[in-house]
Amino acid sequence: MHKNVVRSLVSAVAAGILFSTSAATMAASDSASSDITLSFTPTIEIAEVGDVVITDPALGTDAVASEDFCIGGFGFPTFSITFESNDGINDNVFSLSGNGLDVPYSVGFDNSTSGTFTAVNAGQAVTGQTRNAASCSGSDNARFQITVANGDWQTSDVLNGTSYTDTLLITVASE
Repeated sequence: MHKNVVRSLVSAVAAGILFSTSAATMAASDSASSDITLSFTPTIEIAEVGDVVITDPALGTDAVASEDFCIGGFGFPTFSITFESNDGINDNVFSLSGNGLDVPYSVGFDNSTSGTFTAVNAGQAVTGQTRNAASCSGSDNARFQITVANGDWQTSDVLNGTSYTDTLLITVASE
């Protein structure tokens, strides 16, 4: 009986070795791949644009004021910006209206808050501006300047009025 137990044990060990060897050599495998894409829908925003008030400019000087604001976005490297006089006349000039008169003004744009202003034409896009921020979170990164030439505001007709207004429409577009 002892022989039978030894034979059975040897047979079981041999079968186990054969099974484990067969399982390792007969294992199946498969693979698959996945392409990963990160994409953005272009988004652009303009924020923090405030009103511009020029009060009592000094005689003999141009009436000048500027306003800082923010342009943000992602999904594009450059943008364009267009300034228009939203006075309802559909013309291509910047003008303040009041007291039955129109007083011309000019607009300058700076794609920073410390550079020089570039003169813009009403209704014509200033293109190729580098995007400076992904979002507007309270930090200004651009500005515009309003200038009313001394010769245009310091006239007897204009000085007889009290105030002259316009609405400046600013449009930004991704490029």
